[in-house]
Amino acid sequence: AQSAGAPAVVFVINTPGGLIDSTYQITTDFLNAPLPVVTYVAPSGARAASAGTFITMAGAIAAMAPATNIGAAHPVDSSGGDIQGDLRLKAENDAVAQITKIAKARGRNEQWAEDAVRNSVSIRDDQAVPLKVVDLVATGLADLLAQIDGRTVQVNGQPVTLVTKAAAIDDDG
Repeated sequence: AQSAGAPAVVFVINTPGGLIDSTYQITTDFLNAPLPVVTYVAPSGARAASAGTFITMAGAIAAMAPATNIGAAHPVDSSGGDIQGDLRLKAENDAVAQITKIAKARGRNEQWAEDAVRNSVSIRDDQAVPLKVVDLVATGLADLLAQIDGRTVQVNGQPVTLVTKAAAIDDDG
């Protein structure tokens, strides 16, 4: 996207979760991307559960389509089962540190992020904006690009004003 001169890159998210190591690598990449990363939970009916919560919150702009949800980010083992004992506490505390630093870096709700990990809370799109978990609700990609046009975000510590209203959409992958 950067080499093509794109003003931003949008990642559409619809996931029940994933591996924590991969999640941490993706969020690190998003936080250090050379251009604005926009995360978008879509289409309607989609979710950003577990790892998707971390990834969505790592976007310079985070958005959700109507009738979507985000949260339920408590760590589980590779088969989806509960982690027990000291390992559970270690995994949970590490995940809380990771998600709250992302929330802090992006100006999002740190307490809600912690609750998503510790208590597996999950919320709908209409709750996520007032709680400052995401920035906006958009009905589709064109609506998203229109709504973020003119917004200023931080990219590697530098302000970048988005020019997206008439941006070409390349969804080839």
